Amino acid sequence: MCSSPSLYIHIPFCVSKCDYCDFFSVAQGMRPVDDSYVSAVLREEKFFRKKLDVDFWSTVYIGGGTPSLLSCGQLEKLLRGVKAFSSKEVTVEVNPESLTESFIKTFLNNGGTRISMGVQSLNEASLSLVHRHCSLQKTKEALELVRSFKNNSFSLNLDVIAGLPGLTDEAFVKSLKEIISYFPEHISMYTLTLEENTPLYKRIEEGEKWSEENADSQWLLGRDILFSLGYRQYEVSNFSKNGFESIHNFSYWKQEDYVGLGCAACGSLYGKEGVRFENTHNISEYIDFWTNFNLEAMEENAVSFIKKSGVFTTESLSPETEEFEFLMMGLRTLRGCSQNEYKRRYSSVLPWKGSLKTRLGLEAGLWKDYLEKGWARVEEIKDDIYYSLSEEGILFLNKVLQNLLT
Repeated sequence: MCSSPSLYIHIPFCVSKCDYCDFFSVAQGMRPVDDSYVSAVLREEKFFRKKLDVDFWSTVYIGGGTPSLLSCGQLEKLLRGVKAFSSKEVTVEVNPESLTESFIKTFLNNGGTRISMGVQSLNEASLSLVHRHCSLQKTKEALELVRSFKNNSFSLNLDVIAGLPGLTDEAFVKSLKEIISYFPEHISMYTLTLEENTPLYKRIEEGEKWSEENADSQWLLGRDILFSLGYRQYEVSNFSKNGFESIHNFSYWKQEDYVGLGCAACGSLYGKEGVRFENTHNISEYIDFWTNFNLEAMEENAVSFIKKSGVFTTESLSPETEEFEFLMMGLRTLRGCSQNEYKRRYSSVLPWKGSLKTRLGLEAGLWKDYLEKGWARVEEIKDDIYYSLSEEGILFLNKVLQNLLT
């Protein structure tokens, strides 16, 4: 277990649900978040801090849902409670309709270093089709508000979705260029994915016009624009100016320990007793459990407690599972997978015994084929060898992973 895990905090409340969203959240309008939820999160944080012997969290990421529904007092209490000033990166997700000047000030004054705003598009017609709950005017006002703080020391990520219903290529390009005009250091650009049990999925199933192929080609248009404007793709969906990559997200991609706090939050602890866990999706149950939890009387270690408590669902992580996930997460990044790290972690996993060259098929197999097509790379970097997919090869990531599973 690494000495300083990353921390994710889930705020499962939204003004309303967008038609494409399958993340766990509850629509509650502009009603304030109940104080009892924030208190429960901090009690859970105290448990993990003590049981994992954590002095500080490597990074902190407050996501949702809509964290900007927190009051300034709640935000300050949360950031101070997790000792955000000690972390090397502290991110909060915000939505335009609930963002205020005082929220930004509170965040920056209490250790915040990175703001991530869900913009998705500046095309009002497409946003209306997916029942995005914020007007175009309000979104632009929020972008101007964030830009007015740019003399402060923080970085800005803006989320973009390609392939929204009714969004032509021309409209997408216009929207993306306008989004970039607000000077974000980081862009997370996704192709719209139809998730089962969402209203949009049902509408498409019933015959509403939408094309996955068009969505993919639109994303490629966006990628070319980002390249031309100096953004570097460093992961499947993430682009940044040099030096502004997301440190927190790299903790997932590098298979480092991370803890998830809050209702429906997930975490993974690797090692001899590897476990992935997910908090209950019942908000009342979550609050009741952590409000009444007696940390001082608990003698079990963290992993044993997670598996027995009933407030989490769990999955044991075998060496074989971790090995495949090492490849799955590492190959998402343009840096790729480290031979030295693979050998250190997975020398016991048969039949490859820590040889990434053999696992990927460098001499006769998948990697040899992809190298010949220009879709893969093998690079020597600082006494290590990295296996990675090229900008074109990463478009075939799912196919690569399917091959590695067989």
